Amino acid sequence: MTTEHTLRIGEVAKLCGVTTRTLRYWEEIGLVAPSAQRHGSERVYAGSEVERAKRIRELQSLMGFSLAEIRVVLETEDVLDKLRHAYKANARPELQRRLLADAIDANDKLVARLDDTVARIKAFRDERVAKATRLRARDRELQRDIAGGATARAGDHARR
Repeated sequence: MTTEHTLRIGEVAKLCGVTTRTLRYWEEIGLVAPSAQRHGSERVYAGSEVERAKRIRELQSLMGFSLAEIRVVLETEDVLDKLRHAYKANARPELQRRLLADAIDANDKLVARLDDTVARIKAFRDERVAKATRLRARDRELQRDIAGGATARAGDHARR
């Protein structure tokens, strides 16, 4: 690994739109790891780890995933990577089959979690739609009350 192919922690943080403290926390909980440390404790990241950090951020911001959900996604992707490497290395068919079963299992679990998340999001959305319907109905009632009150006041003025 040459230094020109690595980025320091601050550069990765800026690239991902997070703080260095966030990257250190992700490292602490095992989501991402620096590729190396140089000059004592300076963390440096190679391309694959930079991509992983960007992936974490994307899953947070775009998908709204929690770190626990992100861990499941990354673990599933790691299993799939192992499978790809085993195929490329021409591993024995038994090993490939076992890795394939692991990949299928990991992917199925991820899909189930995603289905659960989508169902919870849909339920929350349905609550908000129902709330909006009630709010709009109340607004229409108030408009009628106001219009009725204005008509009654106009009638009072006409009688005077």
